[in-house]
Amino acid sequence: MSASASVLSLSFLFLISFGLVGLSHAASKCSVPTPLINIPIFPTDIDLLQFALNLEHMEADWFLYGALGYGLDAVAPELVMGGPPPIGATKANLDNLLAGLLAVESGQDAVIRTLLYERANEVVQPYKNLTVAEFTTKVSELRNKLASCGVKDEGLLVPVGWGAENKTNSNVLSANVNSVAYKRTPAEILRIVYGTGDEGTPGGFLPKGGDGAIARGLLKFA
Repeated sequence: MSASASVLSLSFLFLISFGLVGLSHAASKCSVPTPLINIPIFPTDIDLLQFALNLEHMEADWFLYGALGYGLDAVAPELVMGGPPPIGATKANLDNLLAGLLAVESGQDAVIRTLLYERANEVVQPYKNLTVAEFTTKVSELRNKLASCGVKDEGLLVPVGWGAENKTNSNVLSANVNSVAYKRTPAEILRIVYGTGDEGTPGGFLPKGGDGAIARGLLKFA
């Protein structure tokens, strides 16, 4: 497998959760309240930070295994705190440059989308009828469908009416016409990460559900 095919596969696998299901668009799902916790401090900032850090931990494991063949438990065991390592993770067939890029977890979205944009018109192997740009559009459509709150993710090429200042179809960074990045609620993010379209039904990358007050509070069996 070539290096370009490997990084494409790694990127797409990261964006697509397993066990995907079809969903109907429901506006009410966009205002799911964050579970409240009765403690004598304002809880939202702490819980949102923990939610974000847990996602970063998961992403770091994903990229480390893909680039180096081992995860945070080997690189920084003090950050794992005894948690179980990922199951089934293996090292991707990458050259040294791409491995180094993927090992740097911060800024991964910009790095990956830039690399993909450079190959926008290449056909994705083993698929014979999909270019890189078309593949990213399908991934974005899937993420939007799972999150159920409108268009907040876009492929590498978009209609000019969606591009920056309505003047371009290039879309290296997914953002609105004013180049302002889209935001998602914790519930929306969990629907995508779980791959179920339901923040209360685990699956995908977190088959037992996310940790932390927000993720646990949204679980249906909590």
